[in-house]
Amino acid sequence: MSLHLYSIDYPDQFQPAQLQALLDRLPVAMQEKILRYRRWQDAYGSLLGKLLLETAMKKAGLPGDLSGLGVSVYGRPCWANGPDFNISHSGNRVVCVLSLQGRVGIDLELCADLSIGDFQSQFTALEWAAITGSETPLLTFYRYWTAKESLIKADGRGLQVPLDGIEIGGGIWGATGGTGGIGVTPGGALWFLRELDFFPGYACHIASETSMEVLTYEEISPDMF
Repeated sequence: MSLHLYSIDYPDQFQPAQLQALLDRLPVAMQEKILRYRRWQDAYGSLLGKLLLETAMKKAGLPGDLSGLGVSVYGRPCWANGPDFNISHSGNRVVCVLSLQGRVGIDLELCADLSIGDFQSQFTALEWAAITGSETPLLTFYRYWTAKESLIKADGRGLQVPLDGIEIGGGIWGATGGTGGIGVTPGGALWFLRELDFFPGYACHIASETSMEVLTYEEISPDMF
């Protein structure tokens, strides 16, 4: 499987004219939805995610018109007939992955301090033991969390798949981090996982239904839109 990853790191806020110019690149319905977000960070994540998708489609030699973008019965954005993709954002970074050969999911999380004990119920006993027994529990927590979230997003059923029903294969991270592993969703479906270390201060995983033999990555600047 060949995957294409695009990412953008944006400033705290754009100047009004620049923001409007970026919005004008999208269909009106998308613009209206983006402007309904209460937090500007969520609005920016949605806006730049769509522009990354447009970029990914064009670079793959496909039409970049987003007006035909729909949603699945579970509310997941998708094409009726086209490649699979997934978008995630956290902090000041947005990522978009495009797959021409099967389902894919990506999750990105800024590794901010938090009380990981509040999330124990979302992990299996073995996973929680690995997290709490780690020399870096917070980082290990985010690794497992992004792995699980990427699987849910690739699966496409969203919250229909509980996090504690997903099993992440043990030993996928070495002392200095790892690159791959296997995840299992309820029902026994196997997914391939790949951890990305492109983004300092963030945890990030991609999940796909077939092995990720090739992954291309390109950093996009807001000025390139």
